[in-house]
Amino acid sequence: MVTPPLPSAGVFPALWMPTDRDGRIIESAIRDNVAYLKRCGAHGLMVLGSTGEFPYFSVDEREELLRRVTEWVAPLPVLANISDISPRVVARLARAARESGCASVAILPPWYFSITQADLLEFFLRAAEAAAPLPVFLYNFPERVGTAILPETMADFAERAPLAGIKLSGGAWELHGEVMALARAKGFSVLTGWDTRLADAMTLGCSGCISGLSNFVAEPIVAAFKACQAGDAAAAAMATRELRETAALLGGLSFPHDVPAGMAARGFVVGEPKQALSAATRTAREGVTAALRVQFRQRGWI
Repeated sequence: MVTPPLPSAGVFPALWMPTDRDGRIIESAIRDNVAYLKRCGAHGLMVLGSTGEFPYFSVDEREELLRRVTEWVAPLPVLANISDISPRVVARLARAARESGCASVAILPPWYFSITQADLLEFFLRAAEAAAPLPVFLYNFPERVGTAILPETMADFAERAPLAGIKLSGGAWELHGEVMALARAKGFSVLTGWDTRLADAMTLGCSGCISGLSNFVAEPIVAAFKACQAGDAAAAAMATRELRETAALLGGLSFPHDVPAGMAARGFVVGEPKQALSAATRTAREGVTAALRVQFRQRGWI
């Protein structure tokens, strides 16, 4: 099934991937969450990204999930994360994304071993060749993989392959301005991973966001995006305030435990943790879920 091209601007939730005790995907839970995201006005979905906890799935599972989830979320276009440490696996997932009807692919730098920017560029170019003709999003998240994609590497890639955009995650907010200047010169989009600073990012020229929090607070994220597009600063500020009030309640949890806590508060099935959790972490998650549930009731969401 071929989906429409990924829009150049919008809110693209990074889809949560719930599994049962045996590691099997819970299709009904994904469909329920996707229905909510469609109602809220999501423009497309990132599948098997960091919020989707892709490292916990085997290559075979990721291939199969790309095929199945693309069917489940249609007609929304899918941005498929094909990241892996192995170029062979990346190429295999790139082909799977193309054959599944995904609209584009995203790729992180490989992790564990150090890598030069010249070798990183070659890694990305081979991935793009395998994914062709799908356009590529370079996915910058140095806190997770240990290597940042430097602006010069982005520029070199844009000269040699179809660069749709850059996803900026991580702690270096100031990188947004530098990358936006490059994006204007090279003609690609920039999507922020900073859910609570979407309005700030769009003021700088970013085209939208790839958002983990959208799984359970898509309403204010989409509202902030629309307000920024319309030039309505007051509405953007109101939506941003709602997002930050929610984020303040997530402070006791590390990523990605914050996402299932929020989803449970909205009444979504989140499945079993894919990692072993201590009693302390489980208790913290339950406390955050309870606090969020109170907030969401006050907003009339549940």
